[in-house]
Amino acid sequence: MKPELKVRKILGKTYLNDNRLADALDVFSKILVDYPDDLETLHILGNFYLASGDGKTAKSIYLHAQQLDPQNKTIEHQISLAEEIDDKNGIEEPIPTDLPAVARLLQRLTGKTQIINENDILRAALLLEKILNSENPAELVSKHLDEIDELLPALIELNIRQAHVDGRSELAESLRSLQLNIDYQLVAKEDGKSLKDENNDLPALQFNGNILMLLPDIEKKSNRMTLLKSALESYGCKVLEKGEYVSGRDLKPHIVITSNPHTNPALLESLSALSFGNTPIIVDLDTDFEKQPASHHEYNTKGLGNQTRSNAYNSAISMASMVSVPSEAQADSLKVLVDNVCVIPDGWSHQNKLWNKSTHPRSTINIGWVGTSGQLEDLLFIRRFIIRIVREFPNTRIVIIGNPQAYRLFENLPENRRMYLPVVAHEEFPYLLSQIDVLLVPLRNLPYNTSLADTILVEAGAKGIPWIASPISSFRRWQAGGIISETLDEWHLNLRHLIMDDEFRRSLGEAGKHAARSREMNYVGRLWLEAIDRLTNTSKKDASHLMAEH
Repeated sequence: MKPELKVRKILGKTYLNDNRLADALDVFSKILVDYPDDLETLHILGNFYLASGDGKTAKSIYLHAQQLDPQNKTIEHQISLAEEIDDKNGIEEPIPTDLPAVARLLQRLTGKTQIINENDILRAALLLEKILNSENPAELVSKHLDEIDELLPALIELNIRQAHVDGRSELAESLRSLQLNIDYQLVAKEDGKSLKDENNDLPALQFNGNILMLLPDIEKKSNRMTLLKSALESYGCKVLEKGEYVSGRDLKPHIVITSNPHTNPALLESLSALSFGNTPIIVDLDTDFEKQPASHHEYNTKGLGNQTRSNAYNSAISMASMVSVPSEAQADSLKVLVDNVCVIPDGWSHQNKLWNKSTHPRSTINIGWVGTSGQLEDLLFIRRFIIRIVREFPNTRIVIIGNPQAYRLFENLPENRRMYLPVVAHEEFPYLLSQIDVLLVPLRNLPYNTSLADTILVEAGAKGIPWIASPISSFRRWQAGGIISETLDEWHLNLRHLIMDDEFRRSLGEAGKHAARSREMNYVGRLWLEAIDRLTNTSKKDASHLMAEH
């Protein structure tokens, strides 16, 4: 498969996963124009028609696909399904490679585009004639703004018909594109409204008890805990942050959340007192410490190489009512030791206005990498491809964030083709990301790397930045807004394609931004509240059971 075709399919599938049917249909219909015998695209478009209830057109598409692959049992099954709903008297649609066909199929799939009837066309014609013959057209237009807005699709359709009569096919096609774009916007607007309504319909969540956040270093708390506290308080929770708990002196909390407690072994005394008092404890581990390599920049401060920290790690886990982690892979490795493991992903907060701040236009396309000293070898993995791209395209520049050693890997490039940005407070991290146009996340196939969460991709999505990344499990699960490079050679091909295609970069960025909404802290905070609710209710039931036994 050609790399260009592959990335277009990835974009189309990303839209499908996000339920953005209009965008997905647009991508796949255009693929079929360029690749009329692409089996997968035919299959997908056949499924579109099947879902719309048009068995006749779906069957026609499947039959074409079957000619290309006669032994394909899946296509054979789809033909049978299409035959079941085939209206013998219906009109077979053309395969949707032209805009009118795309618009009609979209309308059937969503029911959200405006159907233009002849009465509206007539009303539009009369209104247009009235305006043109008026002595004061501007005044008449201002008086009929609402009606013009209502009849806008009909007015465009009227102009399309006139363009065809005048033999101006290019104008007709341009107007048809405008009409379809209006349809797409209506779908997107309606989808957004539905999402908002759906969120408003969610049952209200509230926890009325006291939550103690027991932190190893209150002055240097993690971004995960900072965002969590803000999210819980936005839901009306009473949250107290402390560096210790003393039984008999401090108010007993209803639940405790502690983050990486082994990094401050002195916390074990507080956790022991709380556990003895039957207070539910959530131990949050924001990284897979058991797989963290000695080369990691935090290994000597947070890792398990120190015997004291290792013992504290095991003790904290043994006292936990629940262990929360940000990735499925990390949860899977812990399930051998812990009965109750909960995956609560990282998020981002719209309260930080830098996430929503628009980026100033620039003359370069900035290729970015964010990393630490422990990830230097991951960058070396693709260094030569980056250098090739920067040398091939004079409008590109490499941006290195957080690692001076990584910046020195590109010292043979001219200074105006490379830039280094130091690490800042996490509240300012969106600004650093805004200096990037394409984010690269190369990771070698190592146990620690495969356990990482999808946080960096979600954050890139929140800023609308397309990415190229290695095929680790959490990245595959997320996938929105970027491209997974399955092989080493694909890094160069995918990066080259993104540099050359401005529209593709924009489309991926929009897809990532749309998906990142699901990880804003209003949503992630609900996951925490649900976990807290389950844990405290279980604790109450256990306490009642013990009292009944006595």
